[in-house]
Amino acid sequence: MDETAALVAMLAGIVADNGPTSPRRIGEACVAALPVDGAAITVMVRPDRQEPIWVSDDEAGRLQELQFSLGEGPCVEAVTERRPVLVPDLRAAQGDRWPVFAAAARRTTTRAIFALPLQAGAICVGVLDLYRREPGMLGPIELAGALRGADAALWSLLGLRSDDGHDGTGDDAWLAGSPLRHTEVYQATGMVMVQLGVTPEVALSRLRAFAFVRDRAIDEVARDVVSRRLRFDEEERG
Repeated sequence: MDETAALVAMLAGIVADNGPTSPRRIGEACVAALPVDGAAITVMVRPDRQEPIWVSDDEAGRLQELQFSLGEGPCVEAVTERRPVLVPDLRAAQGDRWPVFAAAARRTTTRAIFALPLQAGAICVGVLDLYRREPGMLGPIELAGALRGADAALWSLLGLRSDDGHDGTGDDAWLAGSPLRHTEVYQATGMVMVQLGVTPEVALSRLRAFAFVRDRAIDEVARDVVSRRLRFDEEERG
């Protein structure tokens, strides 16, 4: 049995077990069997609502956080366009595709990113991101294995949502059982929306821009807003 066949068999077993650790086990299986160095599984019901379910290491976590903070990057494109986004050489990526993310990602050790949407028909619940420190495209068999990993992650998350007793309806239903690391960002978005009288999308964009210009994590800025150390209506006047 070759590595891809072994990966598929392992993924099938993990999905069948349907335990709370299945997303981590699926990610670890992909990293072990495929020519990649890291991975992340993220629930994303829309570009401004995403939650990391599992990351393999600090670098994968930083890249996921970067895409959330900036609202652009391969994982965002994979979900919004409902197709795999394969970047075999990050340094050669077109500058107008994700200009800010690409510039920041080039300062990491990652050289290739493969973002695979977790979807079945009209359902898309997130993305499996695979990272590699060496440039180069996945081969056809390797890509097939990666896509099976995305399928397994999808069905694993569907199973976990069912076990939690949610019916999966509504934009936010998928976030109910996830580790809401970005709760303060969403709280701050609501506060900025009220302060400035803007839509949630504009409020989140203001948060992202403020954090980027000051080279701060968006979670830190959100924490200041929630604790009322920072008001955007005062920033606008200042």
